[in-house]
Amino acid sequence: MSIHHKILIADDDAEMLETLSSLLAAEGYDIVRAENGQEAVELAAKELPALVMLDIHMPVMDGLTACKTIKSDKLTKSVPVLMLTVEGSIHEIQQAISYGAKTYITKPSSRAEILKVVKSILG
Repeated sequence: MSIHHKILIADDDAEMLETLSSLLAAEGYDIVRAENGQEAVELAAKELPALVMLDIHMPVMDGLTACKTIKSDKLTKSVPVLMLTVEGSIHEIQQAISYGAKTYITKPSSRAEILKVVKSILG
């Protein structure tokens, strides 16, 4: 019996959102999508996913603020957060980790790398 983990992916880049959604859905994960950090925070509380993947740079609310908000809410604080970043700025990564993010992936990453990180978090 396989467990279908629900993954919330937040990215304002429609192409990246589609790529990640397709990749993870093909592996059997249930996908919930958000286009900004505010939407991600609301959906995290509503859907209670097994994992939240947040792009750092998004409109309305950036991924760092969304991460901090998700990790400070008693309902969602135990949900692991995986940050997505283009530059891989050390300062932003350190800030995300200090807010409670588990790790990060730089975009673009190989399909194999993304799956490896997701599977390592979800077990």
